[in-house]
Amino acid sequence: MKRFSLLFFSLMTLSINAFAQSAVDFDAKMREYKLVDIQTMEGAEDIIVELKYSTTDNFVGKDMYRDLEKAYLTPDFARKVVRAQQILRKRNPQLTLLIYDAARPISVQRYMRKLVEGTKFQDFVADGTKGGRHNYGVAVDLTIATNQGEPLDMGAGFDDFTDAAAVKGTSDTNDQANRNLQVYRAYVNGLVKRGLISQDAANNRMLLIEVMYEVGLYPYRREWWHYEELAPMSEVRQTRRLLNF
Repeated sequence: MKRFSLLFFSLMTLSINAFAQSAVDFDAKMREYKLVDIQTMEGAEDIIVELKYSTTDNFVGKDMYRDLEKAYLTPDFARKVVRAQQILRKRNPQLTLLIYDAARPISVQRYMRKLVEGTKFQDFVADGTKGGRHNYGVAVDLTIATNQGEPLDMGAGFDDFTDAAAVKGTSDTNDQANRNLQVYRAYVNGLVKRGLISQDAANNRMLLIEVMYEVGLYPYRREWWHYEELAPMSEVRQTRRLLNF
């Protein structure tokens, strides 16, 4: 058993090292898969992109994207994010969207999972067997920042997996009645009453929810920064292309 464990650990280490040393051009692959760099779209010029997984400022402390610095999404999903930016700018010209993550290759998803297996983060990272929304280019992680790039206080940081990061207390469904502004507002205000976030953070979080909601994008219940469409994953997998690289 001990020999098997050592062998497994060695193989996993080799797999991780192989990923880290691979030379896949993620930008070229994203374009090959017909995804768009959101900052090239009309109306998106002021959107700021700081991919957290292209730095060590993330929950595993490793750069997983290497040279990838751009936020790619499917064209239709990207247009929704651009529209949200325009709505936000109309409400407050001093604010802008700041994107932390967008389309994610399935190889990165699997690498990410290997890094957290056996840790407290394991339940928060999909294993990459089928791929999640990021792996199809139809999810975005983002916040609101000033025009100078200073993120607003959301009460919990990116990749925070505590209760303070949630925006909803019950499981998500594809029913809009289960994912509406009233539900989110009640829960976020409840976080304030519990002393988990400040009222200013709650107001900022609701501003983000409102502008994204207006374009048909909804937060994942445990991550205030993650936004997606209501389409079930079964439909996503049938109609979208897995980023299989």
